[in-house]
Amino acid sequence: MPNFDKTWAHQETQSVTGKLREAVKPQGALKPRIQTAVNKLQVQISKMDSMLGKLHERDAQLFKRVVTAMQQHDTSTSRVLSNELAEIRKVTKMLGNARMSLEQVQLRLTTIHDLGDAMVAIGPAMSTMKGLKSSLGRFMPEADSELNSMTQTLNGLMMDSLAGDSFNMESAASSEETDKILQEASAVAEQQIGDKFPSVPSSTGLSSQSSTSSFE
Repeated sequence: MPNFDKTWAHQETQSVTGKLREAVKPQGALKPRIQTAVNKLQVQISKMDSMLGKLHERDAQLFKRVVTAMQQHDTSTSRVLSNELAEIRKVTKMLGNARMSLEQVQLRLTTIHDLGDAMVAIGPAMSTMKGLKSSLGRFMPEADSELNSMTQTLNGLMMDSLAGDSFNMESAASSEETDKILQEASAVAEQQIGDKFPSVPSSTGLSSQSSTSSFE
């Protein structure tokens, strides 16, 4: 019996010691793996920039057509075009929000210097990317595999660094940080969209302008 107790105590000590050793192992591989995740985020952000540029061009074209249709009193055409324009702006807002979210995540990852920083930044980063997958899939099918790859990279980083504890630590603090990222991104995206996109003119406004012009 004493031998069993000694063996059990020895195994338990080895287990605890092993975990501690893993938790404090050299950080040489940490920064390169974080940089890999940052680079993947940048690739996705660049793809979003390209798509947003195309949406802005399409928006400008449709807006001009809406104005022309209203000036010609073509109500049905202006309504159809306005609906299409509204849908494009909805997509643009969503993509802009997603882009800003990824940029916020990227910024947090670039400030990581040790495991403590990693734990604070990577959990919310993973949660944010999981939230983006469902909304981006409809417009950027390739984004799904990219986001999966980024999530796996981050999860692998934590698995290696924290001896298999991974990120079952998505606590209330992580959720709160994730919400903060999304709120910040949403505010910036909305402001940018408001600055870039003119409002769709109403038929009433154009009619009054036409009347004024005719009297002049």
